[in-house]
Amino acid sequence: AGALAFGWSGSLRPIAGVTPAAEMLALPATRPATDWREAALGTGGGVDELAGLVPVGVDRELARDLETDTAAVPAPDGGAPAARGDWPDAAGMWRRLATDLAGAQPGFDPNATGWLLHPMGAAGAGTAVRSGALVPGGACAVPLVTGDASLGAIGTVTWVDGDRVLMMGHPFMQRGPVNLPLATAEIQTILPSREMSFKMGSVGALVGAVHHDQRAGLAGRLGPVPALIPVRVQVGGAGGAVHEFAVADDPLLTPTLVFWAVYNSLLVAGDDASLQNLAYTVRTTWEGEAGLAARPLELRGVTAGPGGAAGVAREIMGPLTALLNNAHAPLRLTAVEATWEVRRPLRTARVSGLAGPRTVARAGDEVTFAVELDVRDGGPDVEEFHVVLPRHLAPGPYRVVAASAADLFGLEAQRAPGRFQPTNLPGMIELLRTERSGDVLALAILAPGTSLVVEGRELANLPESIAETVQAGNLGVQRSLADYVLRMDRRLEHLVVGHAVRHLEIKATPAPVGEERRP
Repeated sequence: AGALAFGWSGSLRPIAGVTPAAEMLALPATRPATDWREAALGTGGGVDELAGLVPVGVDRELARDLETDTAAVPAPDGGAPAARGDWPDAAGMWRRLATDLAGAQPGFDPNATGWLLHPMGAAGAGTAVRSGALVPGGACAVPLVTGDASLGAIGTVTWVDGDRVLMMGHPFMQRGPVNLPLATAEIQTILPSREMSFKMGSVGALVGAVHHDQRAGLAGRLGPVPALIPVRVQVGGAGGAVHEFAVADDPLLTPTLVFWAVYNSLLVAGDDASLQNLAYTVRTTWEGEAGLAARPLELRGVTAGPGGAAGVAREIMGPLTALLNNAHAPLRLTAVEATWEVRRPLRTARVSGLAGPRTVARAGDEVTFAVELDVRDGGPDVEEFHVVLPRHLAPGPYRVVAASAADLFGLEAQRAPGRFQPTNLPGMIELLRTERSGDVLALAILAPGTSLVVEGRELANLPESIAETVQAGNLGVQRSLADYVLRMDRRLEHLVVGHAVRHLEIKATPAPVGEERRP
């Protein structure tokens, strides 16, 4: 005896693989004694928490151009420009980055289809059940998304004993201990196919929980249903269409399911193929950390089509994955509210130049930098930034950078090695709150690096003797490759691409204020 659980495509006869009943009866009968998240993932789950936030190879040119007077000026031999003064060479910057990310799992690729779920019909012969009960031979479901759309797996009930249920005879994802909802299901029809026939069905009422997903099948209990995470998506701003979902609470699945709901809400009334800008906001609320509970994490940005919305996968899934799988403290996502705003026509602006002084007599002076933009279908434009240089700046060379906040965020992994490996939850949250929207034009002034990066946090302006002591006593401490001395952000109507870098020399510091002039 057993469950008809496996089939072969192209078979000319109804031949099925059987999972022995003894193996299914040996499935765990109770939920794990320890917390199911820890049982399923362990501490941290082996997930590289933040590497996926920065695409591989981002801002290679920006790192290189920090060493040159102006952007996009190659070396005579076609290689990277030679290093100047105290500025590190690009190869050194990338060696440091590679060391930081060594052993990391790949980040999310927005062009890959691996994050899309493709429901598959089981090979067993399900029986239509309209009474809402789970009975052997009847259909069951593991719903992952409910509400305005339904997504999940439908299978066959093998055995029911009181409130104990064994299902499918094969794994769903073979995750081991889980805490997924269990529902009734109804088979509407069987679609015959010469390749492999499969069942088409619909999910019914939630009736319990699946607590183990193993090779021999799924084990669950009738009764309490795991809490689901509400996801509300509004498309088109105030007065636009609103879609309501509930997704499974699972550290590995939830990020994908949230993005699935957000992305498909856009596709109901819109598209991801037009020449358009898409502004998104995703507001997440949490339990388990005081800072997150008091101040929800909000992800916002702008992308441009065609295909721009699919690229938002990294921006939404990356932070959720990092927090849900963090190794520092258990967190629970309690609600998600998202909005899409469609803006047409497509609005982009490329940074084409950066004008301003190359030499300033002293720190404390006011200077003006003009960021030159090439606006799509709009010609040239200029954004002026009036800057008062901090009085404490020492004489010497600096770099002025004009780029999007997204590009500067990508530069962080190179500028301050270790920033993407925080060793505590507050440091991770601080990094995730960093502005990185593509419609924000940033003007930054950077100095040769002297700060230390300790446990993911940047410590600036330490006395040299203390910095040397800290660095000598902790092999995990690294010096920054460049330090921010000033940054100004400005939100535009365009998606900003490209960058410009300009050399700035400060000749002297201002004289100290005399006693008679002090208040």
